[in-house]
Amino acid sequence: KQWYQRRVPITAGDRMGMADFGKWQAEKFTLGLDLPNLPYLIDGDIKVTQSVAVIRYLGRKFGLVPGDDEKDIVKCEMIEQEAVDLRSAFQELCFDKEGFEEKKPAYLDSMEKKLEILDKYIGDGPFVLGEKLTYVDFMLYEFVSQIRKMAPERVDTAVNIGRLLNAIEALPQLQDHFNSELYKTKPIHPPFAAFTGLE
Repeated sequence: KQWYQRRVPITAGDRMGMADFGKWQAEKFTLGLDLPNLPYLIDGDIKVTQSVAVIRYLGRKFGLVPGDDEKDIVKCEMIEQEAVDLRSAFQELCFDKEGFEEKKPAYLDSMEKKLEILDKYIGDGPFVLGEKLTYVDFMLYEFVSQIRKMAPERVDTAVNIGRLLNAIEALPQLQDHFNSELYKTKPIHPPFAAFTGLE
């Protein structure tokens, strides 16, 4: 099946850096989405919005879910929420243009402590459930890789998480994607953020 990725551009074309975003605002209620938002996924008659809902759906579709073991399910669900918390705290800092420099040291200290606990819980891996790849591994890969752009020396103290990132990048199924023009690691935030990933 052929998948089509559509990107909604946000550029520095106006004061808030959202000159092109109006195009999305104009059409988002025309796509038949029950809760119009970004990102969205349309798969036949299935229409999904919200990033975690999208990745959960893809996980189920492609067999990247824990299975029937309740301990595995709970582990994945808890790490999923930890990943969301990591992203939320990172975005809160990065979009605080006035307080970014002042709040950054405390954020980094807190983030490093959280990664230390998460790193221990994940274990030797290489993935969250050992050799079994799940959608949660992709969530961690995306969010932690973004944080690493700002503070690689802090993130690299989490050895097990680093092993997970490397294992994702080594997956044979992803090599064509990683080497394609569609694969972009920056910017990670729009131009009006205090940290965009281009620094």
